[in-house]
Amino acid sequence: MTGGPLAGLTVVEMTGHRAGPFCGALLADMGADVVKIERPGVGDPARSQGVGPDGKSGYFMANNRNKRSVTLDLKSDAGTEAALSLLEAADVFIENFGYGVTDKLGVGHEAAKEVNPEIVYASIKGYGETGPRKEQAGLDLILQAEGGIMSVTGPEGGEPVKIGQAIGDLTTGMFTAIGILARLYERGNAGGAEGEGAGGAEGEGANGAEGEGAGGAEGGEADSAADSFNGKFDVGLFDSIVTLLNEYLTSYSMDGSVPGPQGTSHQTLVPYQRFETADGALVTGVPSDDRWDDFVELVGRDELAEYPTNDDRFEHADAVVGIIEAEFATESTEYWLDRLIDYGFPCGPINDVEDVVHYDQTRARDLVVEHDDPDWGECLLPGHPINFPEHDDIIRSPAPRLGEHTESVFADVAGDQTTLDEWREGGAFGD
Repeated sequence: MTGGPLAGLTVVEMTGHRAGPFCGALLADMGADVVKIERPGVGDPARSQGVGPDGKSGYFMANNRNKRSVTLDLKSDAGTEAALSLLEAADVFIENFGYGVTDKLGVGHEAAKEVNPEIVYASIKGYGETGPRKEQAGLDLILQAEGGIMSVTGPEGGEPVKIGQAIGDLTTGMFTAIGILARLYERGNAGGAEGEGAGGAEGEGANGAEGEGAGGAEGGEADSAADSFNGKFDVGLFDSIVTLLNEYLTSYSMDGSVPGPQGTSHQTLVPYQRFETADGALVTGVPSDDRWDDFVELVGRDELAEYPTNDDRFEHADAVVGIIEAEFATESTEYWLDRLIDYGFPCGPINDVEDVVHYDQTRARDLVVEHDDPDWGECLLPGHPINFPEHDDIIRSPAPRLGEHTESVFADVAGDQTTLDEWREGGAFGD
């Protein structure tokens, strides 16, 4: 489990479904060694969801590649002891259990911090760990509705609909990964190992000043900063979805506007939407007024020149869009895409999943990766969205079988055979 910019980082995750596992997968793709704690005999519920041929779950495979799986029964004292021993040597712990559950299982933040004061502790919840709904269960669909993103999604003038993917789960996984990297950076700036800056240069901080930590604190100050490192943070799915409302929130504060479903149009730009052609459809838009004359020439309808600014076009959107729709309907999608590209306008076809899999840009960026699963055989997995040119080995190992690495991981963690045997006999790993 080596290679990538996060090589050498040890992550323990105790997560299920999508948000937490997706976060762990992002880190694992970038080289972190991610050990996944699962319940004996059951595992992550995603293992039994979206099951396809040969009993394999594409849902689980996509979000758990490059990880190692161990089973622990945290309702046993031996299981809790083994888990804390695992956390003692880890850099990061990710959990997405219900509010207060990890505390009851003996692996809450205080317990983790006691064995490892420098651990980064990432907690994912439906509503976060504060507020009146902190103890309420949350799922992506409910939080898409409650967080407002459904209210602006769907056919224009129609009823709100769910976004076609679990945007709250996936975005929360990304935000959690960002939070982890921020906490790791903060931990490095707190001083880290005695006599070294966060950059690892002996006697120098990352800023090159002798005798200082990366934050510029001398000697005891750096040690004190390290001692005060908290490490914990939490992210809620509700938080992530509300954040995605972005400028809608600011616009509401300015003029009280409450938009409904937007269809494929844009809240401020015209044109910026889907257009039907003679044999299909495409999407395009005009990002600035200084390109409007070129767009008028491209479409070949001089009356569009009467709307030179976006304010003009927004005010007369029905007329502008109607003219463009009428013209685009006269030629094929390929014709208009070629023409739009020649003129330098952003545009694209409306691809389905099969189209995306075979799309030239998808393949060029390794966004869909061919993979040989030991149980299922040849399949495709999503690649990693960040392109590190010197680290091109994205999928290093398949999603693990349940408990596949329990013996090897805890043989290292236990330190001696006696402790390992005591954990096993105490029911730490299940039956």
